[in-house]
Amino acid sequence: HLAITKTFKNYFMFGFTGTPIFPKNSNGSSKTLFKTTEQTFGDKLHTYTIVNAINDGNVLPFRIDYINTIKEKENIQDKKVNAIDIEKAMSDPNRIREIVSYVVEHFEQKTMRNKHYELKDQRLSGFNSIFAVSSIPVAKKYYLEFKKQLEEKNKTLTIATIFSYSANEEENTDNLDDESFDTENLDLSSREFLEEAISDYNKKFGTNFDTSSDGFQLYYEDLSKRTKNKEIDILIVVNMFLTGFDATTLNTLWVDKNLRMHGLIQAFSRTNRILNKVKTFGNIVCFRNLERATEDAIKTFGDENSVNVILEKSYDEYINGFTDEETGKKFKGYKDICEEIIAKFPD
Repeated sequence: HLAITKTFKNYFMFGFTGTPIFPKNSNGSSKTLFKTTEQTFGDKLHTYTIVNAINDGNVLPFRIDYINTIKEKENIQDKKVNAIDIEKAMSDPNRIREIVSYVVEHFEQKTMRNKHYELKDQRLSGFNSIFAVSSIPVAKKYYLEFKKQLEEKNKTLTIATIFSYSANEEENTDNLDDESFDTENLDLSSREFLEEAISDYNKKFGTNFDTSSDGFQLYYEDLSKRTKNKEIDILIVVNMFLTGFDATTLNTLWVDKNLRMHGLIQAFSRTNRILNKVKTFGNIVCFRNLERATEDAIKTFGDENSVNVILEKSYDEYINGFTDEETGKKFKGYKDICEEIIAKFPD
């Protein structure tokens, strides 16, 4: 932006974004002159939100499961200390073990492996997934625990991971860092783990990648291609692949990472690309309490009633009915509707 405005005297600049930066979701970074999309590009010319895209059939809605893995203590005064304690608890090996067990147990259900379809002259079963985690050390714990449990349970899933130096920076839940191929500045432990994961990948696919600058970029490109071809079942990431990566065969995002605003929408949107009649929604499984953050993000990039369009209801809500939290309107479930029909037409 600065280069264009400095170089040209007469110019007209406009931009396209699905997740504009408003004052409420600006991170106020001192690195940039402009803090919001409007400051950068001026008044908006047109609005086409995710609600419009869903209604037009251009992207899919989301179905979200919140799996409670941590019960927070009440009446905690020091929020910074509490945040540290929570993050420590989040990376506890016992918790990670339980989550991996849950994912392995529910993987086929969430990725719909019992459904079959044709794609590029191939017959495929179900879809694949990304697992977003909070840091490189946590990614390592998950990767090793998946290897351990898959071997113990004699199950076959192809697990891969990728990360770069930028993921070591303080976690920014609003902005997901741009893709970086910097592996030179990784600490020794992180780089050794990345070498181990790439070595596993090389053995699986007969490739020869490494963590050198060129080798890592080639690994990224090959991993991207194989994920799009559904050769990877679970891809563990910190920030990479959570923005701008489109794989129509990907339907599930497992989340053990704090996300909010446009970072949340960007990450969730990896799952909602249109493919076929089998894939009817993007599947989000949250192992953190992101319900409020999700609703805030949806209202920011849609409107007050967007939640009802963007989020699919749970099975229980469709069966037993639910009350709209925004309007207070009650919707009957399948059971009540069936009972009414039977009462009205007894014969």
